[in-house]
Amino acid sequence: MIPLSEEKPSTIKFIDRELRKIDINLSGLDVSFPLNAIPDELYEAVVNTLEGARDTDEKIHRLYESTLMKPTVSSQNTTGIFPINSAKKIVRLTLKDEALEDMILELEGAELSFQGRPFDETIEERVELYQKLMLDDRKIDRFRFGAVEMYGDVTYQNILRDPRVSLNFFWTQEAAPESQSYQVNCIAEMVPPGDPFFRYMRILRRLFSSRLLDLRGTEDYLCAYKFWVCETKEKSLQERAGYSPL
Repeated sequence: MIPLSEEKPSTIKFIDRELRKIDINLSGLDVSFPLNAIPDELYEAVVNTLEGARDTDEKIHRLYESTLMKPTVSSQNTTGIFPINSAKKIVRLTLKDEALEDMILELEGAELSFQGRPFDETIEERVELYQKLMLDDRKIDRFRFGAVEMYGDVTYQNILRDPRVSLNFFWTQEAAPESQSYQVNCIAEMVPPGDPFFRYMRILRRLFSSRLLDLRGTEDYLCAYKFWVCETKEKSLQERAGYSPL
């Protein structure tokens, strides 16, 4: 078991969708943060990430290797020489809790059906399963991203102390501006194994893994993260007006 920080862990007290706020206890101090939706440009890019892919290999690449789906997660590192820790994490859009609970048994059944079959023979079915989750916009939670924690290293320990994190997304597109980037400031909620959200994120993380992940001797992921969106800042690189590059 990974030891907790000697500092008092921070806890999320309440998430109010109607008032659009998150109440947390931050090292003994009660603090409120705004709750906002994922910006439209970023949301549409993630939902449509497989659009126009030439073949299955490109689809897998977009889902697991593209910079859009693998943002840099920065957290407060109060125990280190430098105050910020950065790590790459694969993130996914998540279903709303009620839709997720309706789907979880179907997803777990589909995952079981892949076992014992060569990975290459099931790729198309895996892609179809992922795309099915993205079909109904009404079921997708626009206020959060999801991820899993594999090892419990620095990012995990930092979030225990302080759940404020920044996700930096970057991707390219044909339309101008060609390079898009967003800093998404979030409150990270830890979800333990056994919870439907954890089970959902575990399936999405393993859906396109052709080999067992190295979990360093542990039997499963430590937790899943709900990255609740507080604010966004556009960081896209654009040419300044009147400037002509050489």
